Amino acid sequence: MKKPQFKRVIQLELNEISYPVIAKMMAKNELPNFQMINRRWHFHETTSETDYDKIEPWIQWVTAHTGKDFAEHDIYRLGDAHQLKHSQLWETLSEHGIESGIIGSMNTIRGNTEGGMFFPDPWAVKNDTYPKKIRPIWDLISSRVKGHATSEVSIIDMLKGLQACFSLRIPPRIYMTIAKQMFLQKKDKLYKWRLAAIFDLFQAEIFKSILNSTKYGYYTLFLNSVAHYQHHYWRNFDRSPFDPNINYNDIGTDHDPISFGYKIMDQIIGDIFRMCDGDKDTLVLVSSGLSQEPYVEKEAMGGMNYYRLKDHAAFAKMIDLDQGYQVYPLMSRDWQVKYDSDQKRKEALEILSGLSIKGEPLFEIKENIEHFIFIETKFYKGQTTGEFIKDRKGKAICLFDDVFSNTAIKSGHHRGEGNLWVSRGGFSPTLDTHSFPLKELYNLTLEALGVNPTDDFLQNELDKITLDELTK
Repeated sequence: MKKPQFKRVIQLELNEISYPVIAKMMAKNELPNFQMINRRWHFHETTSETDYDKIEPWIQWVTAHTGKDFAEHDIYRLGDAHQLKHSQLWETLSEHGIESGIIGSMNTIRGNTEGGMFFPDPWAVKNDTYPKKIRPIWDLISSRVKGHATSEVSIIDMLKGLQACFSLRIPPRIYMTIAKQMFLQKKDKLYKWRLAAIFDLFQAEIFKSILNSTKYGYYTLFLNSVAHYQHHYWRNFDRSPFDPNINYNDIGTDHDPISFGYKIMDQIIGDIFRMCDGDKDTLVLVSSGLSQEPYVEKEAMGGMNYYRLKDHAAFAKMIDLDQGYQVYPLMSRDWQVKYDSDQKRKEALEILSGLSIKGEPLFEIKENIEHFIFIETKFYKGQTTGEFIKDRKGKAICLFDDVFSNTAIKSGHHRGEGNLWVSRGGFSPTLDTHSFPLKELYNLTLEALGVNPTDDFLQNELDKITLDELTK
């Protein structure tokens, strides 16, 4: 190791935030903390994949955390992190005696770390929350986010979660914010969309708690509400690119989730900045990984509707995928089935590929990991009331609307370019240009903390050399 330039690095992972939106809101003086970092910090546009099917957050953030692009890390789906063959940043740091606090980072595993804190994303297949005392918080959040719980949270689970929150000294104000939100959306379901941003506020409180109580070298906080709002509600932020006849039925006509979400992000940036303002030993990074832009391709067809199963496990049982299978809900339209034998695999593929609605395939099915089938709802048209899902023989299984809910009309889609603000530039030659490869975040962080970025490369090269070659 060489002499570190900073004692700690704090990375705020504000998933898919988009500079044109930020610029528009800054012009209205609505984002004072973004204005501050935009004026005082160093800004860079990050670059990553160019093929659209690879411009996904569960790919991009793996790139940022491993220093490898997709061709190298080959992680294609959310929940595939347990297949990683490369060290993540916190694993490399741990090998050099530097521990990390990871809160919510997408598509990650704890891996070979000695200590620190690890709070995975809510969709994690391999949940390795650490330390164990915070597991009840993750259980509560995960069950809600995945949407697969069919009953209310039990009193025992709620008490365990609250006890874990109290142990982290999370301030009472966030509980009041959550309670106010639950009351509001129960009174008027059109306010339910706000819950995603409230969840980000809650995760930010967990993050601030560990910043206050620990002395790790590296910290990350992943926040996703803005990405969600852009995908679903862009037309309420800026109607000009969209068909004015297409409207949402799950929010108020005067609601603007995108502006609401960015203001929450701005508040969190301000909170973190005030906690380390003037600390010359702290480097702060604000990164988006990728970004979004308005999606208008399907406007002439009534928009691209996203449908999500109401209860993945119940539907799997309905189509005879219960014995010998495990079901994992993922984001939006996606879910996974894990099978325990090749025979079960063949049966599942036969059943899933044979389901249809209105004569069109219901699902798109892919396999890229052994023992897992990845499933995405392919049907996106509106007006499904009274339509049956049918099997391969044309037999009606159930009404589509009984098992699926319309979660969104797509309004934003991904761009491979992202945004990066660095609180202290000039310490690294990689920051000399405006354009910055996303995978270089890995080396940038190692360099800031005094870990030679080439250490891993040299080790990987040595690992390729066989014992016979060494003894020649």
